[in-house]
Amino acid sequence: MDEAIAREKGALAELQSALIVQRQRLESAISDAKAEAKRLAFDEFLNDFRVEQRQYVRKSRLFFISRQTLVVRERILFRNLPLSDWVEHSVALEETVGGAFSVQGLTIEATLGS
Repeated sequence: MDEAIAREKGALAELQSALIVQRQRLESAISDAKAEAKRLAFDEFLNDFRVEQRQYVRKSRLFFISRQTLVVRERILFRNLPLSDWVEHSVALEETVGGAFSVQGLTIEATLGS
């Protein structure tokens, strides 16, 4: 009788340790699934943000100086809602001197344009 009880206690201890191991695996699988779902949701949220960009060349003339600048305008959008105002960056492309100066009549033509 004592032998049977000892065998039953040993079998019960093995089952309990197997259940503990299975429970730990299940808990780690659940936490991994939660972390993966959270990561995917965050990636999907970040994909809704975008940067809209516009570029054009601005030509300006003042007295005898003419300039060409590349203008890049950017703003941040969430889906279709603008989150920021347009931010403008300018890069000088070309600057020339003496294009509109007339030697014959000694007149300077000034045209302002953008």
